[in-house]
Amino acid sequence: MADIDLSGAHLQWNNDPLYENSEVTKQTLLVVDDYRSNLDAMNALFSSQYRVILHDNAKDAINCATREDIALILLDIDMPIVNGYDTCAALKNNPITAHIPIIFVTAAGSQAEEAKGLSLGAVDYVSKPVNLPILRARVKNHMKLACYRKKLELLSRIDGLTGTSNRRQLDIMLHQHYASATRHGHALSLLMIDIDDFKSFHDIYGHAKSAQCLKQVARTIMLVQHTGADIVGRYSGEEFAMILPNTDSAGALIIANKLLCNIRKLNIDHAGNKEHKIVTFSIGLATIKTQPNVRHETSLEDFVKKSDYNLCKAKFMGKNCVYHAGVNDAIEQDL
Repeated sequence: MADIDLSGAHLQWNNDPLYENSEVTKQTLLVVDDYRSNLDAMNALFSSQYRVILHDNAKDAINCATREDIALILLDIDMPIVNGYDTCAALKNNPITAHIPIIFVTAAGSQAEEAKGLSLGAVDYVSKPVNLPILRARVKNHMKLACYRKKLELLSRIDGLTGTSNRRQLDIMLHQHYASATRHGHALSLLMIDIDDFKSFHDIYGHAKSAQCLKQVARTIMLVQHTGADIVGRYSGEEFAMILPNTDSAGALIIANKLLCNIRKLNIDHAGNKEHKIVTFSIGLATIKTQPNVRHETSLEDFVKKSDYNLCKAKFMGKNCVYHAGVNDAIEQDL
C-alpha cells in the first residue's frame, strides 16, 4: 500500500470563476481507504473545497453513500474484508447509489487492474504514488460534472413556464406518497385545480397574457403550501395538482378554500368569465385514509380519477368552488 505524500504540495486552487464560490464546492466527497494516513492526507487536500467524509472500510462507506448526498467517491482497491472492486460493484448495483461517480485511487497500477476498475463502472483511475495536481484536476472536473448532472436532473422535473413540478415528477411523487400512505396508514389528499374558462382567456388576451396568468396562478398555489412536503405541479395546460401528504379531508378543504380566496384576490381581468369577470378556478378534492399495512380497495388510478371527477363536479356546480366527496362514497359538500 502506497501512502499519499502531501509534502511540498501546493494546495492552492486555481481561480476558476465557474468553480470558486460555486455550488460545486458545496458538494460532498466520500474517501474510502483503509490507511488512516491516506485518509488524513485526502482530507487535508480537499476539505477546504468540499465537505469530505472519510471511511476506512467498505461496509461503512456503502451505508454512508445510501444516506448522504454524495457527489463523488475516491475509492482504494486493496482493502481487507471487502476490496474496492467489490465495493464499486455493490454501489453500482444499488439504484440508490448507482449514479455516484467513483474514482479508484490505488497502488494497483497495471493496465489490467485499470481496465477491471473501469469495466465495473468507475469513471476514472489514479495510480499511487499520486500526482497531486492531476488528482485535484480530475476531482475538480468530476465534481463539476456531478453538479451539472444534478442541475439537469432538477430541470427535468420542473415545468419550464411555471417553475412547478412537471407532470412526470407529479406522477413519481404521487406514486411514492400513495405507497407511503397506504403502508403506514397516513391520510393523503389530492387537489386538482383548473383555471375556469381559460380557453376563452387565451382567445381574448393572447399567448403572452396567458403565460403570465399561468405563472401568477402557479405562484399563488405554491404560496399556500402548508408544509415542506406539499407538492405543486402543472398537470396539463391550465390544470395544476397539489399533493398533500399527511393531510385529511378537513385540512385539505381549508387549503382549497384558501386557494380560491387567494386567486380571486389577484383580481386578474377575464372578460370570458361571464359571471365573475376575473380569473377564478375550480378544485376537485379526494382524500384517502387507510389502516397501516392493510390493502386498500382504492387503487392509485381510482384515487386520481376521483379527484378528476370531483373537479368536473365543481365545474358543473358553477365553477369558482371546491367539490369533495370521499373516494368510496358519493357524499356531496357544497362549499
